[in-house]
Amino acid sequence: MAKYLIAGLAGALASAALAGSALAADMPVKARQAAPSWSGFYAGVSIGARWTDNDWQSSDIAPNFGAGAFVPTAGTGGAMDAVAARFGGYLGYNVQVSTSWVAGVEADFGWANNSKTTNPVPGTAGLFFGAPLVGLPTGTAKETWDGSIRGRLGYLVAPTTLLYGTGGLAWQRLELSANCTVVPGNSFCFGSSHNETYAATRLGWTIGAGVEHMIGGNWLARIDYRYADFGTLTQTFFAAGGTGIGFDDRFTAHVTARTHTATVGLAYKF
Repeated sequence: MAKYLIAGLAGALASAALAGSALAADMPVKARQAAPSWSGFYAGVSIGARWTDNDWQSSDIAPNFGAGAFVPTAGTGGAMDAVAARFGGYLGYNVQVSTSWVAGVEADFGWANNSKTTNPVPGTAGLFFGAPLVGLPTGTAKETWDGSIRGRLGYLVAPTTLLYGTGGLAWQRLELSANCTVVPGNSFCFGSSHNETYAATRLGWTIGAGVEHMIGGNWLARIDYRYADFGTLTQTFFAAGGTGIGFDDRFTAHVTARTHTATVGLAYKF
């Protein structure tokens, strides 16, 4: 009996040892499986604000009359800035290249109604043949949709928290408007009244940074800031019906467009 009891105890101990070894061997595997991975596709939505930083300069006012006919009295230009809520979406792909670094590519699209109207148009107040101009034009600079495609490179300050920088190409829809009416006196618009709008999709560059955090499962929350520069758009206004003997309503606008965009976002990683 004692022999059988000892044999049974030995068998039980051996089984327990084997089970313990199997459990210990399995623990690192499970730990590795539980470690978060940033690799893969993701798509999300964002909300925030976009600030426009527009510089409007005016030149070539009534060029038919030659240099010196018009003398500006309030400078040749000024700011046409605005702030508006922005709503957007984004998608991208990440590759976790090491335990600390994540690289990827991302595209985004957003919409905001940034619009600034001023009277007079910056740079159009002045003297025309020594007399103050009246009926000065009103101008508007407006930005609507924007988009970008960018590279991203980030550093994992924790397994679930990524600090990243981003940069690439950006697009911005820019609209410029100007209008004026003929009024008695030394009127800016002497030939006829005008109401004109010109729109262009500007290509530029963007750079920014942000922080992104895994908030459980496959969800990623972020805070992001980007600066973008879209160069200078040059547009001549009031050419149609505004030139001829005795009058010239034309002027040329040079608008340098820049934006600052700050958003919060929530994405799902597939």
